[in-house]
Amino acid sequence: MKRNITLLLLFSMLLTASCGGNDTPASDTTTAGTTDTTTVAQQSDYEFVGDYGGSEFTILNAGDIYSMHAEINREEATGDPLDDAMYERCRLLEEKLNIVIVEETKGVDEELAKYAMQIVLAGDDSYDTMYLPARDLNKFTSEGYLYNLLEVDGLNLDGEWWLQAYNEANSTGGKLYAAAGYSQLMVVDSLGCLFFNEDMLENLKLDAPYDLVREGKWTVDKLGEYVKAGAQLNGDSSFSWSDNGSCIYGITGTKVPRFLGAFGERIIEFQNGKLVLTSGDEKFYGAAEKLVSVLGMGIGDGRQFTGVSGKSDDEVGNYLNIFETQRSLFVTAGISKTERMRDKDFSYGIAPFPKYDENQESYYSLPSYATSCFTIPMTNADPERTAVIADALTYLSWRDVLPIFRKVTLEQKGLRNDDSIEMLDIIITSSVPDLVYTYNIGNTLRTAVESKLTEGDSSIASIYASYESEMKAAIDKVNG
Repeated sequence: MKRNITLLLLFSMLLTASCGGNDTPASDTTTAGTTDTTTVAQQSDYEFVGDYGGSEFTILNAGDIYSMHAEINREEATGDPLDDAMYERCRLLEEKLNIVIVEETKGVDEELAKYAMQIVLAGDDSYDTMYLPARDLNKFTSEGYLYNLLEVDGLNLDGEWWLQAYNEANSTGGKLYAAAGYSQLMVVDSLGCLFFNEDMLENLKLDAPYDLVREGKWTVDKLGEYVKAGAQLNGDSSFSWSDNGSCIYGITGTKVPRFLGAFGERIIEFQNGKLVLTSGDEKFYGAAEKLVSVLGMGIGDGRQFTGVSGKSDDEVGNYLNIFETQRSLFVTAGISKTERMRDKDFSYGIAPFPKYDENQESYYSLPSYATSCFTIPMTNADPERTAVIADALTYLSWRDVLPIFRKVTLEQKGLRNDDSIEMLDIIITSSVPDLVYTYNIGNTLRTAVESKLTEGDSSIASIYASYESEMKAAIDKVNG
């Protein structure tokens, strides 16, 4: 099945991705303006069904974190366009269905999943829905603690307000326990990309990579040329990190799993309705070797630096802080980090993670482990009511909130030029789910591979062999 992409026209031209079919993203050689267009007004026939007598609709969700917009219910208007759109969305839903929205949030790093598990195991029916992080889904699905959403009436999962590519890739054997939609904005905020310093590129007499992306020629080898040029001692004796130093790195952050995912190496994938192991072949090892070689990992020649471990975003030595203080040409980060860039006094742009080579058909963008999806816990005695309300919430989010999020929060406030806005479209339309998190298969392998490659050692065949039988057994369990 091929993905259908819908362009939403609001204000001027607003593009959002509506994913249908499998996880094959839009072609890299197709620009955003070549897709079919449909205005939001054409979806005005949505039917709000039900009067729930002023009852509460209770949500357990992640709190806003890492500059990402996770929370759903804004309790008051603040004057910020996005906050106000979210506030009005919830009040309209309350009016349409005669409900009261009550949201409780927990920290996405372990706190949310741990608390949710306690609630379910206690048989507590306090929450109609739980938005659970991708990394923790398997803890619930493997034990049957969530409803199969494909068997619950009231969800229009083929609607554009649900991310069909994610949801189809997360379903197997007629079962879908967690659905991604636009009611929770982390699905966009958490997508990985590359930020780059345009002023530095100009000083280096290098063109920004926009045209390379458009032409399908933005590859890891091309990135390698940029980071090699960007590495500058700038008076320092070495590229060893110093808080008071002045050397400039080619790229910081690095994020090995996202690079490998961008190369199409995602460890597990669905093929013909079955989960299969897709790592461990010649291309997998070639991709690892290429990444180490091109970025000079483990060498210390300034082409790449992961950043000082344990530092928060605002601390000196953190990978993001290094970029923001103009000590690196590129940085790997999530889309949400555009919010941090607003007050910077240098020009910057964004680009998708590069392809492995020009023969690769598409770019791929992976979300964060924190990306949270809609679920209905088995403690819910009326899942159909929850489904109807959640579908309406997701629809209104797509219609009223997403355009503001895209046009104002990301584009007008976060991005500096039309080229970057076009890159944002490519990043979103090339997004694919990270099944390693969803099924908790291959995560230990990926962590071990990341550690090895970061040290500059691409000999990972023995690592793969040590996990292969374990992963195959887990896949057989999923496939039944």
